[in-house]
Amino acid sequence: MRIFLINILFLFFANVLLAQSDSIVYLSKNFKFKDGVFLTFEDFKNNTPTYSWDDVEAGLFSNPQNFMAQMHFLKTKKTEVAPVQEIDLESIWGICLDGIPYVRLEKEVLNKVNTVFAGLKLRGKICYFEYEEFVLRKIPMSAYNPITGKPFRTMSVERKVKIIHRNMLHFETGEMAKFSQMNFSKWIEDDEKLLKTVQDLNPQEVEDKLFKCLLIYDDRNLVKVSK
Repeated sequence: MRIFLINILFLFFANVLLAQSDSIVYLSKNFKFKDGVFLTFEDFKNNTPTYSWDDVEAGLFSNPQNFMAQMHFLKTKKTEVAPVQEIDLESIWGICLDGIPYVRLEKEVLNKVNTVFAGLKLRGKICYFEYEEFVLRKIPMSAYNPITGKPFRTMSVERKVKIIHRNMLHFETGEMAKFSQMNFSKWIEDDEKLLKTVQDLNPQEVEDKLFKCLLIYDDRNLVKVSK
């Protein structure tokens, strides 16, 4: 009888461990998160939305082509046990649309009326996202002598210039930082070979090769996430 009970317990715990392993996978750039609203980073990391889209009403529009979304209101739906509740947009960590997570940007960053979210173009131990901003810059403009081809008058004029802000998110800690050679180097100290490659990049190579190094790092340093 004792042996029978031991076998039953062994099979039970083996099935539990097997079920747990089936629910955990490695995070890849193609992994699809559960759609909904994440109030905290931990909700995102555990792939457990605080609210599903079925639970709320949202004034939301997105552009999958540039991985950007904007929201102007969010509220829970009325149920038999709870009234409608407005959700402070500044309390949201991020959202997920069609499996793609979007992180909330600080309003002061873009000076927008709506709350803006940027999609994670790359998911892994180090995630990557970017957003664009148009700023006024004074640009020198010159008038040229048609005969000599030399400038005879130069003045500064204001023009809107597009700036691309490149950022990274650490999946294990939730830390966010500008995606730069210096910051990236600090985050990959556990990969000595790649770290040396990144540190040896000259300014001309950074633009073309830094993101490729990020892809290599994520492929080498896998993290797990719940399905």
